[in-house]
Amino acid sequence: MRKHAFVDLLTPALDRFDVDMVTSLLDDNCYFQAGNSTPTRGKEKVRETLVQFFDQVKAVKHRIDETLEINDTVVSRGLVTYTRKDSSILTVPVCDVFKIQEGKILEYFIYIDWSELF
Repeated sequence: MRKHAFVDLLTPALDRFDVDMVTSLLDDNCYFQAGNSTPTRGKEKVRETLVQFFDQVKAVKHRIDETLEINDTVVSRGLVTYTRKDSSILTVPVCDVFKIQEGKILEYFIYIDWSELF
């Protein structure tokens, strides 16, 4: 299996707010940073962060335009569309960088400017 095959599972899981599926792809000691938010470490802390974020938006839809694999690193680039609680919509570019170890996401960085989201 190619290293970036998990993106085929991760992206739809994020769009469904399926935190269980997302965390099943993470290493127990995963390091996670989304945008300029405070980084977190550990699968359960990532779960808490995702639940808090999903509570703040109505919907999320990703469009992946390109995925690159370099050694143990996967880079995924595209657009993400957020539907806010008031049903207004924001679409912004996103780039995710993953460090993979033994088939799990060890490091997960989301590069995004969501300053207009809230």
